[in-house]
Amino acid sequence: MSMAALLHRHLFGIKVDGREPIWYIDDQTVLYPAGHNTVIFNLEQRIQRFLPGTDKTEEITAIAVSPNKKFVAVAEKSDKGVITVFDLHSLKRRRLLTATDSLSKEFVSLAFSPDSKLLMAQGGAPDWSLTIWTWEKAKFVATIKTAASPNSAIYQCSFCPTDNNLICVTGNGVFKQLKLVDSNLKQLPNALNKREPQNYLCHTWLSEERVVMGTDTGDLLVVDSLELKAFIPRSPSDSNSIEAIVGFSKGIVTGSDDGSIAIYDKTDEKELYKRTKVFRIDNNAVKIRHLAVSHTEEQLVMATDNNQLYQFNLTNADIMKPDETNFDFLATSFHSGQITGVDTCVRKPLVATCGLDKSVRMWNYVDKTLELTKYFNEEAHSLALHPSGLHLLVGFSDKMRLLNVVMDDMRPFKEFAIKACRECKFSHGGHMFAAVNGNTINVFATYTCENLGNLRGHNGKVRSVCWSADDTKIVSCGMDGAVYEWNLKDFKRVGESVLKSCNYTCAVCTPDGKTSFAVGSDKKIKEITDSNIVKEYDLPGAVLCQVVLSHSGRMLFTATDTGSIQSWKFPLTNEVQDHQCHSRAVARMCMTHDDAHLFTVGEDGVLLMLDVRDKEIRAAKRDKELLPFSEEILVTKSDLEEKTALTTDLKLKVDELQLHNDYQLRLKDMNHQDKIKELTDKLTAEIEAEKARHEALLAEKNDMEMEYEERIKNMEERHLLSSQQMEAQYQHKIMAEVERYQQLLEEKELLNERWDEQNSLLVESHERLVQELTDEYEYKLQEEQLALQRVRDEKDDLLRELEETRRQVEEDADQEIEELKDKYEVKLSAEREQHLRLKGENGIMRKKFHAQLKEIEDGKDDNKQLMARQKELYHQISMLEKEIAGLKKEIRERDETIGDKEKRIYDLKKKNQELEKFKFVLDYKIKELKKQIEPRELEIADMKHQIKEMDQELERYHKTNSNLELTISDNKLKLEGQQQEILAQRGKCNDMGNKLKRYHNDLHAVIQYITEPKQLKEAVKALYQKHVQEPPQGAQVEQDIQKEYNRQRDYLEKTVESLKKKLSKDMDLHKTDSTRIMHENVALIKEINELRREIKALKQGGMRPPGGGATGKDTPASGRATSSRMGADPSKEIDMQREEIRRLRNRVDELEGVDRTRPTSREKLPPMEGFAEGPERIGTP
Repeated sequence: MSMAALLHRHLFGIKVDGREPIWYIDDQTVLYPAGHNTVIFNLEQRIQRFLPGTDKTEEITAIAVSPNKKFVAVAEKSDKGVITVFDLHSLKRRRLLTATDSLSKEFVSLAFSPDSKLLMAQGGAPDWSLTIWTWEKAKFVATIKTAASPNSAIYQCSFCPTDNNLICVTGNGVFKQLKLVDSNLKQLPNALNKREPQNYLCHTWLSEERVVMGTDTGDLLVVDSLELKAFIPRSPSDSNSIEAIVGFSKGIVTGSDDGSIAIYDKTDEKELYKRTKVFRIDNNAVKIRHLAVSHTEEQLVMATDNNQLYQFNLTNADIMKPDETNFDFLATSFHSGQITGVDTCVRKPLVATCGLDKSVRMWNYVDKTLELTKYFNEEAHSLALHPSGLHLLVGFSDKMRLLNVVMDDMRPFKEFAIKACRECKFSHGGHMFAAVNGNTINVFATYTCENLGNLRGHNGKVRSVCWSADDTKIVSCGMDGAVYEWNLKDFKRVGESVLKSCNYTCAVCTPDGKTSFAVGSDKKIKEITDSNIVKEYDLPGAVLCQVVLSHSGRMLFTATDTGSIQSWKFPLTNEVQDHQCHSRAVARMCMTHDDAHLFTVGEDGVLLMLDVRDKEIRAAKRDKELLPFSEEILVTKSDLEEKTALTTDLKLKVDELQLHNDYQLRLKDMNHQDKIKELTDKLTAEIEAEKARHEALLAEKNDMEMEYEERIKNMEERHLLSSQQMEAQYQHKIMAEVERYQQLLEEKELLNERWDEQNSLLVESHERLVQELTDEYEYKLQEEQLALQRVRDEKDDLLRELEETRRQVEEDADQEIEELKDKYEVKLSAEREQHLRLKGENGIMRKKFHAQLKEIEDGKDDNKQLMARQKELYHQISMLEKEIAGLKKEIRERDETIGDKEKRIYDLKKKNQELEKFKFVLDYKIKELKKQIEPRELEIADMKHQIKEMDQELERYHKTNSNLELTISDNKLKLEGQQQEILAQRGKCNDMGNKLKRYHNDLHAVIQYITEPKQLKEAVKALYQKHVQEPPQGAQVEQDIQKEYNRQRDYLEKTVESLKKKLSKDMDLHKTDSTRIMHENVALIKEINELRREIKALKQGGMRPPGGGATGKDTPASGRATSSRMGADPSKEIDMQREEIRRLRNRVDELEGVDRTRPTSREKLPPMEGFAEGPERIGTP
């Protein structure tokens, strides 16, 4: 029979809901609570030591470390509240303190005095008592109630860093400064009486009389010498509360509820402190619970509300940029909520956990590090790790997923339609796994994911599954009070034990599968053999919720809902050893394959690693040869190819850089050799010059020595003569002073004689005055004694009268008391009945109140999330508005360009319309004139052919000219743009050259301090502040906005391009038509002019034109009639022609009024002879 011992080895997690949860012991050691233990963590060696919690206590509520770093006080919640003081060197308990007269169950804040001899504790609700002990002697010193009402909350108490008697207390609407005087606490004048009470969340001492406080509105108040010296309001854009504050040599650091820290530097202004930098934790906008600064003030460590520890380099805060990643985890990241699953594997030193924070994590318990972390979209309720460590089974809220554990990721491989799987387990061989689906157990093949069978029989939800060592049996238990044994050959039940009064939560079986152990809601552990409960033992005061059996079958461990772990003597007896581990219920337990370590996880979000010590088991294990852990990992082909390609690229880059560096080194060597040669020549010339100068100075020095030796001789002679003269002069003065001294001695003796006479007279007068006063006061004393005797007689009379009056009053009072007693006994019975009824109502109202408080807290959390989301949206809106403004400006510019193009198109269309009108007039006139020129049509046709060829050639020239003009204009615009850009770049180059010269000068000045680190650091800071005026900011345009902008720009460019093509096509068509019509008109006008000249010649010669009767029949002014009339009466014919022209013009005006929308030609026609000057000149000589 043996009982295994458990030793704390390592703990992953922290408990941050207490006051001041993290402290620096030295620069490399921190102290913080985790579970029901206090952890002392060495950051360099990554070793943890533990201070265990006190038995029969609930959780740790506050921690304080003494100023001399030798002791730590830990406050724990219990019936009366307990404080344990530990020695940090020996890790032993030094003293146990408790407040017997307090009604509170906890202490919310602790503080040591500056000399580490006094310990102060602030009690919780309902009385909020502040108590001070001399802790080494457990001697009570003083106590006082700090809250005015039970509803007020006190958050922090602290001693002045230099005065043991000065104390500060802050809370919701409470700010008090107290002084310890003769074992009494006296309240000092309140500096904030004139202000409205605020919720003071934290405070810190900065000097002997200065206290800085943070409020829930984000304001800072500085109280110095009992007066409010400064009020530092929050920024208008910052509405976050200040949750933590700490001071250091340069100022103070505050932590807010949005995951940001602000650094305030000392100033000489009215506010005393000015905020200089604000840094935010990336992707972790949660409340900062506490801040602590190392002794050298190099590191700042902070604890956040989601159970994380971060560190910040405080020395480089001046040169850090707020948008960079400036925070690192102190050790590793932890679970931020309840852990729901834990499991280990055989081939690797890994332990896997999952929790309600939607994360799955892989821990290395040999290196004490976090190997992998992956966040999912759903909460994880259970987890199982394959014996090889290469596969992971996780039950999420929506599905159960089988994951492959690759080198740096966990990748889903297969999904199963099992929602909220609360229990899953791989077989010992790893070829099968079982998963719970409500009251059914599904068994799958690991490598094919085939459902091998389903185990049905439970009436309630199944809570635990355990495989036998040979993987042929499964033991399960559920909320229906049943423990079943299943055979996997035919998937049938072969054993059962049902106890309806117990809801089982966990069951395990021995390696041979013959015996099972189960725990449940009846606080007992049961040993079940052949379906019968053989033994059962209970654990008073707690409910057993988990049980685990070692792989050797010789050690048994259980866990309770209070967070404690029990080691039972095996075979099972009632002997048990209890260990305080977690602050809340234990959720899961598991052991490593070699039974060397026990892992436990709880609802407090902590993973605890315990060493298992058992002599018998260790001896048996030592005989076996244990295989070393495997180092193989899974890598996908794509990742391997990607890394291979990346490695090849990097090698090529390295080779290129090496060649480039070699070339640069050779160039530098050549330059350095040239410079060395130049410097050598220069130094040689300087040395020669200095030698010549030295010789000249040496000769000058010799001359000056001879000159000054002669001067010194002359000065010595003059000094000897002057000293003799002065000696004779002062001898005469001394004789005169001796004579004066003799005269003063004689005067002194005369004055002494006079003073003696006056003193004797004063003594005699004083003695007479004293005698007179003595006689007078003796007479008064006798009178006072007589008056005192009279008063004593009156007092005796009054005492006798008082005794008689008191006797009568007592008799009357006894009678009234008896009457009141009877009366109030009746009232008391009625009040008791009413009290019982009100007590029940109070319980109901308290439940409602707690429910309302919970809803309010949830609402506050939702509001905080919404506020954070609102800030993000406001930021996005501002960025989008800026982008929209830029796009609108660009669209406006493009609209102006398009407007100019449209205006040009409109002008061209207007010109084309005018030409079309002119063309229409000419067409009509041509039709009239064609009837008169038919004999010349053949000649005209020949000339048309020639003109057409010339037109084509002219058109080609026009096209070439227009293209060349466009090319020239574009080249001019490009040339102007290039010239402007060249000028701008030259200006920039000049500016950059000047800046570079200034920077070279400043850098050269900084290099002068290369051997003095402090001055070098200050010089580098000054250089950074001088040359980095504003931190560079990257582009912040979102991808969707950029895509929309590119799409609109492409659309507008395509639209403009299509319009350009359409315009050029229309212009080409109009140009061709206009050119053709113009040439036809030119030819016709030439022919008309020839005809007119012939007519003019005929009119002058009085002859008929040949072939005049061959014109058309329909025109009345043509043909023979026209010729005969022209020959008969030329003036009349001219009048008729003028009348016809007038009629045609009227007709043209009418047609122009009807059709004004036709486009005009681009080219302008030449004027017609005879029509350009007007109708009056037609036919005139």
